[in-house]
Amino acid sequence: MLKRIPILLLAVFLIFLQEESAAQTGKERLAVFDDRETPDDPDVLFYIHKDINPNCIVYTLNKGADGKIDPKDPMQVFWRRYQEDGRKKKLGWLEKTFAFDFDVKKVKDKPNTYEFTIVAVKDRPFFFTQDKHGNPFTLTRIDGKNARIEKIYLTVDDSKTMHKLLSAELFGKDLKTGKLIYEKIVNK
Repeated sequence: MLKRIPILLLAVFLIFLQEESAAQTGKERLAVFDDRETPDDPDVLFYIHKDINPNCIVYTLNKGADGKIDPKDPMQVFWRRYQEDGRKKKLGWLEKTFAFDFDVKKVKDKPNTYEFTIVAVKDRPFFFTQDKHGNPFTLTRIDGKNARIEKIYLTVDDSKTMHKLLSAELFGKDLKTGKLIYEKIVNK
């Protein structure tokens, strides 16, 4: 029995180290945003940066006159062109069709809550709503856990006309703990 205790402690310690290492990876990877602008548009749900330029794709919530999500037009997506003085610009046809456009629908039996998917990652559902103060937030699963997503970092190969997504890194907060949660998805 005593011989099993050290092995059990070692196993628990290794699991702890593995979890801590994964969390550190997310903290370390946050540095990719150090030289990036954070969009300050009203009602940002989350945003996406790509490694090839400083521009940003921004997803925002649209509010109706009552301050709640506009059911006819609940969200929008656009470029924040930091290369060009930070101006707001519509997505181009290719960007909408193959990458960043979305399909959104109201969630039944959940007031003021919507589900959406992004064209490039149709298999990952996102949900958005508002907190009691009217502030928007977006939920999804990151690293297998329910999380509040904040930002995404894309690594792309831009050597051809059609860019190829190499990886997507998701950053958010664990809903249970409030701690940073991170997942890197490598495109195969």
